[in-house]
Amino acid sequence: MSAIHVLDGKAFMNRDFEAVTLPTPWQMYSDWGSFIHADPEVQVFRKTAPVRARGDYELHVSCLKREDIPDVSFEHFIAHDLREWLDLNYREEPKNAPKRFHFRERHHAGRLTVMPVAEQAASYVKSLPYYRAPVEVLWDFSNFGDLRWDRVERSVQLPGRPVPRTDGADAPAVDGSMLLPTIYADVEPDLMHQDIEAIREKQLDRLNHIPQMRRGSLLRHAMAEEIDEELQPLSALCRKHGTFGEAVLPGAFDSITGFFLKAYDGNFEATLIETEIHFYSISLATS
Repeated sequence: MSAIHVLDGKAFMNRDFEAVTLPTPWQMYSDWGSFIHADPEVQVFRKTAPVRARGDYELHVSCLKREDIPDVSFEHFIAHDLREWLDLNYREEPKNAPKRFHFRERHHAGRLTVMPVAEQAASYVKSLPYYRAPVEVLWDFSNFGDLRWDRVERSVQLPGRPVPRTDGADAPAVDGSMLLPTIYADVEPDLMHQDIEAIREKQLDRLNHIPQMRRGSLLRHAMAEEIDEELQPLSALCRKHGTFGEAVLPGAFDSITGFFLKAYDGNFEATLIETEIHFYSISLATS
């Protein structure tokens, strides 16, 4: 981990920083009702196959090219983010913040010293599975690779074919039994277009093993068609960009060179990341 510059909140105590105005970043946003992305093809795909993070959630991702802010170091980028975060959440921006700001007050210690320590941040980066890259943090925080096709959910959207939901995820089959009518696929960020066919075949095989649902619900063949229809644009994205991850995030697989874990408590996960080309902010808030 020596090649990665890992920081924590304590590193900013009793520090002064020049105020800086950053350009508008590249951004991605998702919650249970919407998905916003700079690439309209990614946006269309993710509206068809929504991100399925835990519970009600808000996912925020932003990215800045370092060449656009050559005088801003990773520490300065973190300090700028912390200043905005403290002001937004706690109204604790220093009076002289338009020109300089600092983290010298007692309440700063209360906020910054309870953040995950540098050792935890370093351990987190080390735990990333393959590339130790920003896209893996996105996948880990948000389950971004989780695709699912829910027959009950689609059935209630069909005109004139209401299907009452049960209290859980089960639905009634034709034989009166209860089944889980959801097909799952968990795709990795390095997914390429030539991998799509194997995913398709696996999901169709799973669908064939699910009992037919009662009259009024989405038929098995219709569900198979929907799986095909959703995987086709994913295949096109991978073919165009090389991998799913590269379609979703600029510099997706660039090696992490700096890391700041702002929060990691189960309900709020947030980090700031440096690579040779970009600065990133990735956060997920759940309820």
